[in-house]
Amino acid sequence: MSVKSKVLSAGVLFFLGGQMMLAQKAKNDTVQKEKKIEEVVIVGFGQKKVISELTGSVGKIGKEIADVSLGSIDKALAGRVPGVQTGMSTGQPGGAAAIRIRGMASVNGRNNPIVVIDGVRVAQGDLTQNTTTANILANLNEADIESVTVLKDAVSTAVYGADAGAGVVIITTKSGKRGRAQFNVSSETGVSYRAVEGYKSLTASQYRQLLAQSLANEKKVGYNMAYQNAVNGVYGGAIATIFNTPYDTDWRRETENTGGAVLSKVNASVSGGNDKITYFSSLGYFEQEGIVRNSSFKRTTFATKVNYRATDKLTLSSDLQASYGKTSTLSDGGTFANPILGQYFLRPTDPVRNPDGSYNLGVRNRMSNNLFNVAALQDLNYQHANTARIFGNLQAEYKFFKGLSYRFVFAPEFINIEEDNYRSPLHGDGFNLGGSMTSYSTRYFNFNIQNILSYAWKLGEVNNFSASLIQEAYKEDYRLVGGNSNVVGSPKLYTLDNFIIPRDVRGAKAINTRGGYAATLHYDYDKLFLLDLSGRQDKVSNFWPDKKTGYFWSAGVGIDLARLEFIKNIDAISQIKFSASYGKVGNMPSKDVIPYSTYRYSFNYGEQAGGYPRGVNNPDLRWESVKPFNAGLDLAFFKNRLNLGVAYYHKETSDMIFSIPLSLAQAGYTVVNSSPYAIKYVNVGTMSNSGFEFNISADIIKTEDFRWNLGGNLGTLNNKVTKLFGGNDVISGSRILREGEVANAFYMRKWAGVDRDTGKPLWYINGKDGETTSNYNQAKMEIQGSPYATLFGGVDTQIEIKNFTIDAQMSYGFGSKIYGGYMNYLFSDGQYVASYPGVADQLDYWTPENKDALNPAPIFGKGNLNASATSTRFLYKGDHLRLRSLKVAYTFNKNTLSGTGLSAVQIYLVGNNIWTYTFDKNLKFDPDFQVGGTSSLALPPMKTYSLGVNLTF
Repeated sequence: MSVKSKVLSAGVLFFLGGQMMLAQKAKNDTVQKEKKIEEVVIVGFGQKKVISELTGSVGKIGKEIADVSLGSIDKALAGRVPGVQTGMSTGQPGGAAAIRIRGMASVNGRNNPIVVIDGVRVAQGDLTQNTTTANILANLNEADIESVTVLKDAVSTAVYGADAGAGVVIITTKSGKRGRAQFNVSSETGVSYRAVEGYKSLTASQYRQLLAQSLANEKKVGYNMAYQNAVNGVYGGAIATIFNTPYDTDWRRETENTGGAVLSKVNASVSGGNDKITYFSSLGYFEQEGIVRNSSFKRTTFATKVNYRATDKLTLSSDLQASYGKTSTLSDGGTFANPILGQYFLRPTDPVRNPDGSYNLGVRNRMSNNLFNVAALQDLNYQHANTARIFGNLQAEYKFFKGLSYRFVFAPEFINIEEDNYRSPLHGDGFNLGGSMTSYSTRYFNFNIQNILSYAWKLGEVNNFSASLIQEAYKEDYRLVGGNSNVVGSPKLYTLDNFIIPRDVRGAKAINTRGGYAATLHYDYDKLFLLDLSGRQDKVSNFWPDKKTGYFWSAGVGIDLARLEFIKNIDAISQIKFSASYGKVGNMPSKDVIPYSTYRYSFNYGEQAGGYPRGVNNPDLRWESVKPFNAGLDLAFFKNRLNLGVAYYHKETSDMIFSIPLSLAQAGYTVVNSSPYAIKYVNVGTMSNSGFEFNISADIIKTEDFRWNLGGNLGTLNNKVTKLFGGNDVISGSRILREGEVANAFYMRKWAGVDRDTGKPLWYINGKDGETTSNYNQAKMEIQGSPYATLFGGVDTQIEIKNFTIDAQMSYGFGSKIYGGYMNYLFSDGQYVASYPGVADQLDYWTPENKDALNPAPIFGKGNLNASATSTRFLYKGDHLRLRSLKVAYTFNKNTLSGTGLSAVQIYLVGNNIWTYTFDKNLKFDPDFQVGGTSSLALPPMKTYSLGVNLTF
């Protein structure tokens, strides 16, 4: 059977294509073998379950992992698993991705799922202090991964207890198989570009045009006169310089790898074994440049896994993963050192370099508009994070007798992150400081210990039971040391002791512990009737003593009508399974949420220590509770050639944690503090997520030389806040929490376009439709949309024509809105045009000859009646389609390789994110950039084209 079948076929709700391909043996024999392999999925604590016995909801990917060249395994889930949404806050290589399983689990708590590797929970997310973004999972080599399983409902996740409310992602790494040693070497080289082109910046002539029109409208003169006055210096020397300079700088070309960012990866592995021992070992190297110069991610990995059958009863296994990653990032957001910001904020009339070839550093460290030369800062500054990770997983399993076994797990994880942020004394933020260096050393030392007793037995021929007792202990030991110093002794030496003036020292340490006991029970009557029960007690260190302990549970039932006698003999029907589950799991708050009254001493006056209250005592604070309900129907026909699935889910989160501001007197403080209030965290809110999931996978054609599989999945999401503190709205900027509405809904005035007669901006008075006004303050703020897609999923297909294979996968999302951050500067309608030019789309402005313009008439230094203030003018529809991966491969015949020493050779072309279509013509940035609905001036996501070869011998 093909590797493709082995790694794809274990999914429960949706098999992402190709799973039932026949091998080169007799059909009946092959189908039986495939069933034995395919109907297994890894669930909680490394336990294996047969698909037909599941009462919960899971999704799985396997072979598709090899098609991802994004540097982090979490990015491979997009569009492949029903009910799962992903997004990135930045296109930084090795950056973190947000994962949402069936909507949001919390408003202020944890929303990313637990990550489990080979049965053990591991650290996840961005663990850095001073880096734009990083992702500890990026230190895991995707070539070492066999499969990724997503657990979505209570019966699948309750065994993980207090922090399983956002779901669980289980990563299973590759193991050796019995047989002679098999070596595999693969190499891939590619090039990356912007996945979406984004906004164009203004050329010098366009900038002068916009500036002249803005001046004409402000001075109330004609365009030609305003232009000539600007040239002649009537409006000042600074304006005259813009109109008389010969320069025309394209700041995008100066700051980006416009010829393409290079990708390269090399992997080598060996695996094999015999009846006593199996092994798998690998080495890997990955390097990817970012779109912007001097942004990159490099990773070296080593992994080895050994399974040893010491006796007929005792099996020992060891799993070691070691990696070293180097991340180079750049400033982002609104900082003047951000190269993406500089592309739109710097004047195209300023040169990048002086006539002698040196960088133009302006006058007194500033360019003509008082900003920095970001191209120079890309070479003068640096921002690095070096991450070392070692993960061990030692297991011993003893089988007392048939059905009864005990497994011990000891899994330490060590992470050390060294960060340096250097600001040159020659230019930029470090200029007035004589240079600056901020360094951090972050260390995590985590332990996971498990004791698992499992027993499987039968009563008669049809009553099958299995049960487990689980004990788990987890400890996170965290330590941070950091410092900042100014005035560098030598620009060539970048350590803190080379700086003359120490400014700040920071240190922190924390130990978080948890212990849990769990029990599971499975029963089935000849696989016809199914029952799953589980319960867990968790005790965590985050809360007051009487709130440390929580109890979590789940129950699942199912019935497979295809097991009934009168249906079993119908060859066309393989499965008709109904299932349902319900339970209660927990959701942990963020680390900033504390239930204690504490003081922090970090502000000193001379030699006197200065402290301030940091928290308010609340002995009743506890974790959030999540109660997921799931009902599903799984159908399979024609010996599993056609698979269909539908599920309904409803997930309610209660006791959501919110911060309530109190006066110091209310908080019980008698000290004087610069802050007029303190923060108390309370359990008060309730929220629900509900929706449907659909999936289909069909082997449309299966012949010896031609095979075609087509699949797809669709998910819907209805998110709603159902209870808030006092029933009151919570407004934060352009977002609102309101009972009965989607969480973090966009709350702003509704843009009505441009007045055709006057060129003034218009908003709807009632915030919806009807009568309009040019008075911004007269327009009412209303809810204007959801930041989350309400319909999303993917489509995939696999085609095999003799030795050629084609794999393609597309994702889509509809129903979300995306707000453009910093758009008030990029479309300032003349208000900031002298300082920050903005984007080329501003040129579609109103004039008497262009009454249907997108933008109001620009007015120099003033803008046009708050036209660029927050409104739906910069709120876009996030509806989109994306071709996430396309792979074309050719595998050489074994006869062709005879005598070469090679057992398999494959060459392939693969593309990631190579095509994106947005339905809103005004949306110019990436549509699935971030789950949450706000786009900022961050590094853009990439599309990648790669050529690779895979050799096996």
